[in-house]
Amino acid sequence: AELAPVEQEYTTASATHASGTATVREGLAALRAGRTLDAKKLEEAVDGVTQSVMRNADAMLLFTQLQQKGDYTQSHALDVSVYMTAFGRFIEMPPEDMRVLGHLGLLQDVGKVRLPDALIQKRERLTSEEFAQAQKHVVHSQEILRATPGLPPDLADLAVLHHERHDGSGYPKGLRGPEIGLIGSIAGIVDTFDALTARRPYAEAVAPSTALSMLYKWRGTFFDAYLVEQFIRFVGIFPLGSVVELNSGEVGIVITQNLEK
Repeated sequence: AELAPVEQEYTTASATHASGTATVREGLAALRAGRTLDAKKLEEAVDGVTQSVMRNADAMLLFTQLQQKGDYTQSHALDVSVYMTAFGRFIEMPPEDMRVLGHLGLLQDVGKVRLPDALIQKRERLTSEEFAQAQKHVVHSQEILRATPGLPPDLADLAVLHHERHDGSGYPKGLRGPEIGLIGSIAGIVDTFDALTARRPYAEAVAPSTALSMLYKWRGTFFDAYLVEQFIRFVGIFPLGSVVELNSGEVGIVITQNLEK
């Protein structure tokens, strides 16, 4: 049961989202300037997201869908954090695991600050050399998180998992199935869903329903089949923020999901 109606939680969710975005922006700027991340500030951002999601996950997810997207690396980090935390709640993970998911969503791509801007902004297909260079962002993330005191203990090692794939075709280690683990598998699914539905320098956004169809097609090969099916149930047939035409001919926006099993 929800602890707050979506309309009430939406205001808190929007404020939490704004302060979380500022924290991510400051963190990336600190890393670019050669300073370390502020673990306390990051923890406050994750706590804000987790508490909002525990009260009413739909409010934060709705705000994520409706807000104007800014810098891809920044907005992607917070969106992934929100989706991972809310999905953790949906599959009834304990709150401490939801917090790890929240941290991971925010931080698993921080290694991109060590990649050249030209590579991140490139619109054309990457050459094989450029792709190999881009893949190193996961190892850079691991190094940065290892060097940051005060973060959850497993975070650095979890940060290298979101590009591993169920069939062993991912990177950096080509892990398969259970080797990726529950948290790593969730990270891969959510990272892919958010990347597909966001406008990136090299690709237009696809509709959430299209992204879910793609994930469904990849279940059992790239991603764990059970988790993909749960994620599709979690996002819903009409994702939050979708514009739908009602039987009456009126147009509405989906602001909450009916998750009765």
